[in-house]
Amino acid sequence: MGPQQRPSGTATIKPPPPVNPEKSKIENNLEITALEELGEGVFTNTRELYKPVGAKGIYGGCVIAQTLAVAQKTIPAGMKVHSMHCYFILPGSATVPMVYHVENVRSGRSYATRSVHAKQKGKAIFTATCSFTRPVSEVTDEPKRTVQHSIKFPKDVPSPEECPTEAQTIDKWLGEGRIDANVAEFLKKREANDPFEFRKAGIVGDTPETDPTRKLQRQWVRARGDISDEESHLPALAYFSDTWFIGTVNRVNPQARRGQVGMMLSLDHTIYFHNAPKARVDRWLLVESDSPWAADERALVTQRIWDPEVGLLATCYQEGLVRLKDGREGESENHVISKL
Repeated sequence: MGPQQRPSGTATIKPPPPVNPEKSKIENNLEITALEELGEGVFTNTRELYKPVGAKGIYGGCVIAQTLAVAQKTIPAGMKVHSMHCYFILPGSATVPMVYHVENVRSGRSYATRSVHAKQKGKAIFTATCSFTRPVSEVTDEPKRTVQHSIKFPKDVPSPEECPTEAQTIDKWLGEGRIDANVAEFLKKREANDPFEFRKAGIVGDTPETDPTRKLQRQWVRARGDISDEESHLPALAYFSDTWFIGTVNRVNPQARRGQVGMMLSLDHTIYFHNAPKARVDRWLLVESDSPWAADERALVTQRIWDPEVGLLATCYQEGLVRLKDGREGESENHVISKL
């Protein structure tokens, strides 16, 4: 017997269960369901995929995170992801179920590789390759000699408590006349629905004469509520890693300010995970992002994610389309979007 069918136009294949109040918002958002009726390694979204208020399609971080979550379901116990390489292929719809197909490329003693295709209506909209490793134990009978080095947590970063909340920032913009009441209400509604809270920590080198490649954007991020499932931390990190990542270009290059960009979307996304066993996303993490290159209607952005107590948790890269207004953007008012 196949999976229970729902009317066309619904966002899930099976009726979603009630939201679990004992789980964080991000855990509920990323919950997945195995479709054993369709074979091994087939999964689907349990709940409707998150579509930001005002966005044309689903948030790309949803698919990145669920792709990692389903891949994790197929690997031997004790292994942790160390890298994932993703490509956005087609826009994703919030009203169509997502079906994830996991291919076991290789399962070795130290490393395992999984390829995942995310499909809607039979078409791949997203693909990723995830590589997992068995971490070298820090305490063993015969400690291994390993090469070790890492950049240090940056100095002179204001604490989360010293940084304004998103709501405070929106009120400030409203008071300064940078936005009107309708935009403020829209932004506050979007912020309230986000499973993460963000606090801007400034832009290093934010002066007109500073080269865009020398500017560094910083912000703090934390999941709303405690994450109860240990296996949810890394997918949750993957989820927020896509939040305004390519939007770094807007913040460091005056040529790409709002009102001048006709279209901005993500093309690919790579995450290298460090200290994976120690990652906890329900405490404040510092996110640094910059853009070393932009040309040919594309831009490259890089990101480092820090836990002040642990050190560097992840290094991310993303390339995106950045097209200035030139008549090709069509009639829609909102083209600063993720491809998903």
